[in-house]
Amino acid sequence: MLKAINGFFGKKKTNPSFKDYYLQWFNQLKNNHLPNLRRSIHDSSIAQLSTQVDIVRHHFHSYYDALDLAATDGDISQLLYPDWRNPLEKPFLWLGDLHPYLFTNLLRSFFDDDEDNEDEESDANDTVFEKLAGGVLFSEAGELFNRPWHIVMAWKNPSDVLMGRIEQIECGLRLMVPALGLRARKAQGGFVETVAGDWAGKREVASEVVEKALGSEMEELAAVFVDANRLRRSVLAEIIGATSVYQAALFLEGLAQFLVGFRDPDLVSDFLTCKTPLTLTKIS
Repeated sequence: MLKAINGFFGKKKTNPSFKDYYLQWFNQLKNNHLPNLRRSIHDSSIAQLSTQVDIVRHHFHSYYDALDLAATDGDISQLLYPDWRNPLEKPFLWLGDLHPYLFTNLLRSFFDDDEDNEDEESDANDTVFEKLAGGVLFSEAGELFNRPWHIVMAWKNPSDVLMGRIEQIECGLRLMVPALGLRARKAQGGFVETVAGDWAGKREVASEVVEKALGSEMEELAAVFVDANRLRRSVLAEIIGATSVYQAALFLEGLAQFLVGFRDPDLVSDFLTCKTPLTLTKIS
């Protein structure tokens, strides 16, 4: 895996940008892995489904490995503020990629949706989050009751053990997310303080001061970025480890559909024309 990533990013002057890598990765997810996972969900073989779950999990992990390599081998500012992301994607980003809270909120949406339906509050939950996660709500395929019974019932009455594990993951996020955000702000603040403090009194060496401060800031921001990716990767691994094969398959299907939905032309168009108000209550 890392060998393939190194082959993609090894030579800065001749290699394509990370945008090109992401488009290749995204197209493989959309055109190969997601359809294969959905076919396996319909199949009665748990072995085949387990294999596809592992393939999709590996695909997501390879993406974060590639991000780590790009952060240490390129311009971190381009990764923190990716210009290839469209206006619909950007509100969901944190330190350059999906906010890790999105993973746990997507996970909770499986059993929260049942509670909402029982309380007849589905209209209040018609958010961009749900529209993007069409695979979770089965609104795109319209196939909820065409699936095997054990798949339909996979998220009914989740165990206390699973609920406790989810709470532990969320507790960790409540500690780690603010800490990483603080490190990023300190790095940026240190740069401003150093440059502003030395600019007036040492104008003749201002360029050296800026270059030194910028280099230090970029190094710290790259470290924060890698730690943020480690957190995202860890949350995904913990979710897959805590769930059954059937639950993990539905979760990964929903996550993949969420990313595919980001690039749905109709949804992006609705967002840009304000027909679809962006509601972030589920990922705040």
